[in-house]
Amino acid sequence: MVGRAAFDYSGESAIVTGSTKGIGRGIAESLAAAGADVAINARTPADVKETVAELDAEYDGTFVAAPGDISDLDAVEKIVETAVDAFDQVDLLVNNAAVWPREESLLEASLDEWEAAVNVNVRSQFYLSKLVAEHMLANDIQGNVINMTSQTGDRRSGPRGLYGLSNTAVNGLTWRMAYDYALEGIRVNAISTDAARSYQLRYEAEQVADGDPDRTADDVLDEMGEQRPIGRLGRPDDIGNAVLYLASDAASYVVGTILRVSGGGNLQGG
Repeated sequence: MVGRAAFDYSGESAIVTGSTKGIGRGIAESLAAAGADVAINARTPADVKETVAELDAEYDGTFVAAPGDISDLDAVEKIVETAVDAFDQVDLLVNNAAVWPREESLLEASLDEWEAAVNVNVRSQFYLSKLVAEHMLANDIQGNVINMTSQTGDRRSGPRGLYGLSNTAVNGLTWRMAYDYALEGIRVNAISTDAARSYQLRYEAEQVADGDPDRTADDVLDEMGEQRPIGRLGRPDDIGNAVLYLASDAASYVVGTILRVSGGGNLQGG
């Protein structure tokens, strides 16, 4: 590996949705380790409270609980209000929270499943970004918004149809917001992931392992990683490092980019 990177986020504050487990937790920890104050979000208040306590015990920043279901517009408003009240200003929003619809085919998908996927994976990113951008503009903050998407958003076929559609929408949302927001000094970018050691992927690995007494969930995850060009699954800190780069001054001329952090998985067929 060539070069070494270090990031200083002291005095900066962030909201990270879906940040008690997996990739979201990794993003929150990366920001905390760099000195940032972070608002932690998930649907379950007990999980949020526990995560805040763990970060408080390990890092020097300020961490605040901002629980709420981001499919609920009132909850979205409360999340932003909580962060602004705690930190006075929000410099970074990471739209990480998402749902994985389990339908096998769009022929089988229901309207309820469609609405659930779009409301969480797309509408929440739009509304959270809008609220945070309005706060930034009112306070002359040249901040950042980072949307999370996935390589399924690049596919034209394959499994996870509703999830893929929602990520295709996130890609388009990112480009459109990036242009409009850049005119006001706010940078918007996205990070596209492939298979990473997330809470959701472990759940799927456990389902596979349940049908084979000779394999554990870790075995299944290792096999998935071996199928990637780089030879391993992504880790939460891989995504956290990408967030630290995109929101930093090192990326001050990066606008509307979908940064693919996928170990080459995005290059493989669906």
